[in-house]
Amino acid sequence: MIIRKRQLINIRSIFRSGIRREGGLLAALLSVLCGLTACTDWVYDDRSGCDSGVYLVFRYDYNLQRADMFADHVGGVTVYVFDADGRYITRQSEANTAVHAPLKDKGYRMHLDLPAGEYLFLAVAMQRDVDATQQAGGGRARFLLTEPGAYGRMEDFGVMLEHAADGTVSHGGMPLDTLWMGRTKIPLRTCDLRAAYDTIDLMRHTKHISVVLRDLDNEEGTDVSDYDFRIDDRNLRLRYDDSVDETEAAVYTPYATWNTDDRPLTEKGGAGIGRMAHADFMTSRLLWHERAVDDATLTVTHRETGNEAIRVNLPDLLSRLRTSDERHVYTEQEFLDRAYDYRLTFFLKGGRWVEVQLEISVLSWSIRMQNVDI
Repeated sequence: MIIRKRQLINIRSIFRSGIRREGGLLAALLSVLCGLTACTDWVYDDRSGCDSGVYLVFRYDYNLQRADMFADHVGGVTVYVFDADGRYITRQSEANTAVHAPLKDKGYRMHLDLPAGEYLFLAVAMQRDVDATQQAGGGRARFLLTEPGAYGRMEDFGVMLEHAADGTVSHGGMPLDTLWMGRTKIPLRTCDLRAAYDTIDLMRHTKHISVVLRDLDNEEGTDVSDYDFRIDDRNLRLRYDDSVDETEAAVYTPYATWNTDDRPLTEKGGAGIGRMAHADFMTSRLLWHERAVDDATLTVTHRETGNEAIRVNLPDLLSRLRTSDERHVYTEQEFLDRAYDYRLTFFLKGGRWVEVQLEISVLSWSIRMQNVDI
């Protein structure tokens, strides 16, 4: 490689400025390295041909499929930028629209025009534009972001699920907007004269839970209007590091309920098991605790009699969907965090459930368990 005199002078000036600015040889050498690895015209004042700033790649493979589904699932992402000490600097958003869907591109990267420095990044993603979901209206419960603001820190960031004073999540008959979060833990060092790259791994926090009731004692089947369904938990608030602030109680009710009927087995009719009752929930992140009494509970109560047909420890029940191989790979909590779409079919007899069939719909596997096994 031929280094021209002008280039040597520039290297010396960078070296001296590095020592003066950072107070050490290492910082000066890093500055020289940034310059030497930049585009070919780095020695000139005009850097229009140079690529600079930061390019962020987003990855969502923290799922049971172990496949990156960012492009297929995420519709909007907002990135919060912090310095190496976790102090807030700025934010940037991008989202798909009806006419332009950049996040669907498998090679999508967000470009941030940041000067030389060291940065940490925190990302929030949803199925829609993150900023738009913060606006009033729409009827559904929202994940409201507590942003760090000027001179704030990463630890100041949080997400709160909109709720009533008693903790009830008022969904307005609609599912929650899916929420992902992720952050970098090691500062990214950038230079003015070349682009830097980093990847943010996302974790999905919202869970879809479909509950089905079948009454084995009643040929006419089950009517969803005869029952009250609810999930009790303590997961209204999420911190910047994906942990859950469990200080407040949360109450989830189904955002959709309906009945279905078995199709006739013959042309003349004839009953199958009969009518089935359906209730669909969406919740925030589910936690598996060392103490079972701290776990979320699913209850189904008959409205007329007050009989509690179902009361189960929800995280414990769902985590039993792990296969024998997965028990050696995933803890209960990691399994709950990777999975997100569950179907629970309860079979009732004598007003109480006697058997449950658990399914993860996206992978099409299931297990059946007797009440005595729980």
